[in-house]
Amino acid sequence: MGWAGTELYYTPGSPHCRAVLMCIKALELDVDLIKLDMYQKYEHKKPWFVKMNPQHTVPTLNDNEYILWESRAILCYLVNKFGSSCPKKSQLYPTDPEMRANVDRLLYFDTGTLYKNIVDYFHPQLMSGEEADERKANALKQSLEYIDLFLEKTSYCAGPQLTIADFSILASVTQLEGMDYKITAYQNLYAWVERLKSELPYYEACNSAGIEMFRAWAKSKNESYTSKGK
Repeated sequence: MGWAGTELYYTPGSPHCRAVLMCIKALELDVDLIKLDMYQKYEHKKPWFVKMNPQHTVPTLNDNEYILWESRAILCYLVNKFGSSCPKKSQLYPTDPEMRANVDRLLYFDTGTLYKNIVDYFHPQLMSGEEADERKANALKQSLEYIDLFLEKTSYCAGPQLTIADFSILASVTQLEGMDYKITAYQNLYAWVERLKSELPYYEACNSAGIEMFRAWAKSKNESYTSKGK
């Protein structure tokens, strides 16, 4: 299936980009993927990209000159526009008000709680070489416990079927692999992650290289602080 003029600007190491890549694969879309070098060439700060997206963030979608950023908004948009004609694809973002509200709740939980706590805990360590903060560590653990609890009753995060909430949360949780942070203590969560890795035929193509890219970057940051005696 082809969609002329649809472009996605992304970087593989971003969990937000990985979530959108999985959605694109699930919808079987033919999207022009444009990789940005954000770490050495700082391509996201080039004038042409800032003109397109003043926040110069990825992922950024250009759908026939309609520009959209924020990964969760992109996930919703893609299914609304390209998945409505196929029941299997439309269920990724259900039209039933209650089912859709459950998906929205998990998307908001990801951005406002889960991923926020991941960043709050690891960012100071990676960017400033600070010691791990116990309070922030506990907040992250609480976020993972919530997901583990959600998955006690349902096969997927928002209910009995795969939705874009799974893409978003799966991408956030697997970012922890790049920091060698183990989630095996959360049995339901761990089983869900491992199941989706084998269940989604596009998981590896959308995620593995990006996680390893982030792992290499995080390792280089940690080593730089170690060499400075921090």
